[in-house]
Amino acid sequence: MGTGLPVAWWPSVAGAASLMFSVFWMMESWEEAEPLRGPTKVNFLTQSLAGLLASLICSYAIYRFWKHRSATLGIVLGLVAAGAAMTLHRM
Repeated sequence: MGTGLPVAWWPSVAGAASLMFSVFWMMESWEEAEPLRGPTKVNFLTQSLAGLLASLICSYAIYRFWKHRSATLGIVLGLVAAGAAMTLHRM
């Protein structure tokens, strides 16, 4: 990470990326829950939020595990895990 942004900015970039991922995840969930009404819709969105939190935690854990070995590989594997979670969420 020697080039590009200063080291102190990387946590902000990760936070912004997580926020955007969360927004897309919940937008997709909202579209899927459109025909549902009442408690069923709330239940569906709550389950989707739990899945979002689980995918963010898993992606961050993969990143933290690989960060000490290779920072670039940690970022790539964390993004792959997040992308796989989003793909499985859409199915």
